[in-house]
Parts: sequence; structure tokens; C-alpha cells
Amino acid sequence: MKYSKFKNINNLTDNEQQVLDFLMENNTKVLNLGVRGVAKANFTSTSTVMRLAQKLGYSGFVEMHYKIAEYLNKPSDKIDRSAEAQSILSKTPNSFLENFANIINKQDDNYIYIYATGFSATAAEYIYKKLLMLGKKCLISTGGDSIGVFENNLNNISTLIVISKSGETQQVIDKVKMASDENIEVLSITGSNDNTINYLSSLPIVCKDDYPTDDYNQFSNNFFPNVLFVFERIIRIYEQL
Repeated sequence: MKYSKFKNINNLTDNEQQVLDFLMENNTKVLNLGVRGVAKANFTSTSTVMRLAQKLGYSGFVEMHYKIAEYLNKPSDKIDRSAEAQSILSKTPNSFLENFANIINKQDDNYIYIYATGFSATAAEYIYKKLLMLGKKCLISTGGDSIGVFENNLNNISTLIVISKSGETQQVIDKVKMASDENIEVLSITGSNDNTINYLSSLPIVCKDDYPTDDYNQFSNNFFPNVLFVFERIIRIYEQL
């Protein structure tokens, strides 16, 4: 069972991980066992159990128990929104979303770098925070940041994710070209099939753009919400891996 929901999950000791496994597998009876009973069942100390609760961000053993129970009792038959996602993808195979999720899942010790400018930077910030919450090593920069942020970390980057409504933003194109030269995998989300970034990317995803010629984003447009919707669909696939 994946534990990505929990805080600091990657910082647990072996003993703490064993206790968490025990709590997950025996959730209906651990409250009766209490801290001492759980510690005894795992041949460890009560301080290990309490330290686990603190690391996971809970005030104590009882809160940890109820939060785990809540996590376990979440409906497993989540709504599959793949059809909705496909309706806002423009000529992009659903397999691209699966590939995107696989790349996130198989991330190595290097960083995922996220870059966007203008309104796209808002969506990029969301993606950055979401990946951080999943325990992924990420960096982000926008048009206002020095190019040195990207250049100085090239050796530590395995994947570049860029967002560009037009697919022709020069600052983004420059990052994509540089990443390609360094054999860094480029995942892009743009608003059209025919654009420079789309052609340069190893995994281009195209979201529906209601106003392709609206460079100033003056009109009502679902492109940016679509980006986040599709990204959440990718995370849904990631959760199933």
C-alpha cells in the first residue's frame, strides 16, 4: 500500500516503518492495544511509536490512529475521469498521461525542474507543490528568475516540465533546447499541436485552448484549469502504479 499521503514518510527509521505497517494492517484493534501494546507487538519502545506520530504530523497516538483509519476507509472506487480528461486533450493519446505518471513514479535521485512564465507560472507553482507533497525532489523557476537557476543545476536534473499556452514563448524554448542538449527528458503542456515546444519535447501534451490568439489572456479560457485537471488525472494514474 502506498503511504504517500503521510508527511515525512521518506524519513522514517526501519522501526518506525515497521510500526506504521503494523498500524495499517491492524487498524481495528490498535486502539485497544494502546501505545504499550503496539510497541510490544513490534519489539520496540513506546518512544518509537510516539516519535512516529510526531514525524507524521500528529499530536499523539490516538490522533494518528484515527487519521490512519480515515485513510484506510477512503472509498477505493475513485471516479475514473479519464473520459473527461480525454475530452480536453487535443489529439494527445491517453498513453502520454500514463508515460508522464511513470516518469514521476520512476524519478531517480535527480530533480524534476518545472518552468513557466506569465499565467502559466501559476499552474507550474501548483504542480511544483503537488510533486513536493508526493515526496519528489523538485525545483521551479519562472520568467523573473535568473537563467542561472536552471543552468547551474543541469547536472542534477533528470526531467524538465514546462507549461506554455502558445508553445512559442522564447524563454521556455531556450530551456527546452538546453535540456534536450543535455539529454534531459522534456515534458511539455501547451495549447496547440503545432508549436515549437511541442516539436522539441520528448512527451508533449496538448490541452484544449479556447482562445489560441488571446496572447494577453483577456477572455474566459479553460486552458489553465484544463492543465491542472489533466495533471490531477496524471496523479490519479501515478497513485495506481
